[in-house]
Amino acid sequence: MPDRDPLHERILETERRYRLLEGAGSVVVGVSGGQDSVALLHALAVMDEFDLRLGVAHLHHGMRGESADKDHEFVEDLAGTLGAAFYPEWRDVIAEGERDGLNAEVAGRRARYSLYARVLTEGRYDRIATGHTGTDRAETLLLNLFRGAGLEGMRSIPPRRGRIVRPLIACTRDETRDYCERHGLPYRTDITNLQPEHARRNALRLEILPHIRQMFPEVERALIRACETVEEELEWTDPLLSEWLEAGMEQSDADLTVVSGSALAGRPAGALHRMLRMALEEARGDLYDISREQVERVAELVTAGEVGAEVELPGGWVARRGYERLELARSGSYALPGDEAQRLEVPGSARLERRGVEVTAEEVQAPERLDDDDPMTVFIDAGAAANGLVLRSWDEGERIQPLGMEGSKKLSDLFTDEKIERQRRPLVPVVARPNGEILWVVGYRISETARATPGAPAVKLTAWLDNEWEGRGGQDDGTQ
Repeated sequence: MPDRDPLHERILETERRYRLLEGAGSVVVGVSGGQDSVALLHALAVMDEFDLRLGVAHLHHGMRGESADKDHEFVEDLAGTLGAAFYPEWRDVIAEGERDGLNAEVAGRRARYSLYARVLTEGRYDRIATGHTGTDRAETLLLNLFRGAGLEGMRSIPPRRGRIVRPLIACTRDETRDYCERHGLPYRTDITNLQPEHARRNALRLEILPHIRQMFPEVERALIRACETVEEELEWTDPLLSEWLEAGMEQSDADLTVVSGSALAGRPAGALHRMLRMALEEARGDLYDISREQVERVAELVTAGEVGAEVELPGGWVARRGYERLELARSGSYALPGDEAQRLEVPGSARLERRGVEVTAEEVQAPERLDDDDPMTVFIDAGAAANGLVLRSWDEGERIQPLGMEGSKKLSDLFTDEKIERQRRPLVPVVARPNGEILWVVGYRISETARATPGAPAVKLTAWLDNEWEGRGGQDDGTQ
C-alpha cells in the first residue's frame, strides 16, 4: 500500500479534530489560483476518504489587468480538469470600496464571500472551503498581537465559521508548495504578495518572519499550537463566563445595560475583563474601538470606583458605577442606513449594501421537521413566493402575523418582544411579497401566511451577514 501523501494526512488530522466536512456531500472551494487553494482543490478531488461533489468559485477583482485575466483562465481550466463546476464572477472591487468607504482588502473579502454565499445556495452545496493555512493563522496571530488583541484575536483564524471550513488550517504554506510540486500542479502567483511595502502582512511574511525563523525554525508550528491552545480554552470558558454574566444581567435594552455588582465582584481579573467585554458587546452591538485600557478602566469602576463615577467609551457610550451595579448607557445616536429594496428572485439572491445583509432563495421540498435552530435559515410555502419576493427595509406601522398567532402585530411590538435594541431595529431587513406583505423578519420570525408544509414545495431562505465573514469590528482574519 503506497504511503499516504503528507498533506492528505494533515487534512485528515484536521478533519478528525474539527469535523469540518462531516455530513457534507458537496463543497464549493474558493480558488484564487495560488498554491494554497490549488492544493486544497486537488486534495479534496483525489482523496479516497472524501466523496464530494465539488464546485469552484473564482472572483475576478477587476485589478491587475491581464494578470487577473490569466488567473481566471487558469482556474477555469483547473476546475475542468478536476471535473468541478466553475462559478466565476467579475467585480470592480476598487469602485465598490470607494463607494462604501472600505479599503480594497476589506471590499475584496466582502465580494468573495458574497460570491461564495450565492454559489453555496444556487449550486446547493453543503460547505464553503477556503485555502487558509496554518501559516495564515500564524501570521494573523502576530498581527493581532502587535495590535494588542485579546484572547479572541489570539485564536486567530477559526477552522470553521458557520458553513465556512478551512481544511488546510493545520498545514503550512511550505507544505502546500511541496504538495503542488509532488503532484505537478502549476499555480499562479500574485506579484503584489511579493512586495513588502504593499501590506503589513507582506512585510511580516517576507521580512520579519524569516529573521525569527533563523533562531526558531519551527516558528509556524509553535504559533499554530498557540492558536489551538487558546481555542481550547475559549471553547469551555466562554460559555461559563456568559452564564455568569447572564445571571447578573438586570436590564438590557437600546440605551441602558445594567449588570449587578455581585455578578462581577470578586472575579479574577482575567474573568472580569472578559465578562466586561461581553457586556460591552451586548450593549453596543460590537467591540469596535474598545481597547484593553478602556476595559481596565471600567474594571476599576467595578472594583474600586465610587458611586456615580464614569468612564467615557467610544461611540457615545459611558460606563457608570451605580449602587451595587454597573451601568452601560448610550448617550450618542447611531446613523440610520436609510431605505433599501432589492428584488429577490427564486432561485437567486439579493443584497442590501448599507445593512450588510444578503439573502438567497432556492426551491426545495420542505423538510419533515421545520424547527431548525438556525435563525438565519427558514422555509416558506412556495405559493407565498409565487409572484416573487423583495428584500427591503421596513416602515413604521407595518405589521406581520407571526407564525402560530391568529392576529397581526406591529413590527415595533415584535422587536420589543424579541428584545431587539432600539438602535439596531432599523438595520433589520424583511422579505416581503411585491404587494408589501411581510413574510419574514430576517433572523427572527416568519409569517403565518408563509407557513411551509413538511414535504411540500417550499422556498428556502438563507441570510448572510457581513460580520459573519469579517469577524467583529472587521478584524483581519488573513483572508487572501
